[in-house]
Amino acid sequence: MRNWEELIDPESESREKFFAYLLRKTSTRKQAQEYLRRMKLPESLMNEAEDAGLIDDSAYAKLFAEGHTSWGNAKISYELSMRGVSRENIRLALDEIADETERAREISEGLRESGIDDRKIAARLMSRGFTNRAVNEALRK
Repeated sequence: MRNWEELIDPESESREKFFAYLLRKTSTRKQAQEYLRRMKLPESLMNEAEDAGLIDDSAYAKLFAEGHTSWGNAKISYELSMRGVSRENIRLALDEIADETERAREISEGLRESGIDDRKIAARLMSRGFTNRAVNEALRK
């Protein structure tokens, strides 16, 4: 009689673990590779996951940028680059969202309505990664 350990296919178990991770958390190629290394799973699973469409840095970048419109382009770019997204994919993602100055203007208008003075608004926008140009344009009356 065979024990249960002999019946379990380690490759199948690795695939299930990796795919479950990717389905649970949208990841960049870099993040997925780090997960494989950390969990000591075979690197060969990357190609299979990419072929299945579970890893797509371009789509990840677009979704990330769309979800962080209260941030300036500099902060979005930095965060995406830290996640291993290429400059080209970052540029394409930023092209898809509203102009940085428009986003800064919308935020500043909301903060002005709350009674916050322009100095504090400028500081808040700068801390969120908006450029000086975008902040100055947004605060023009």
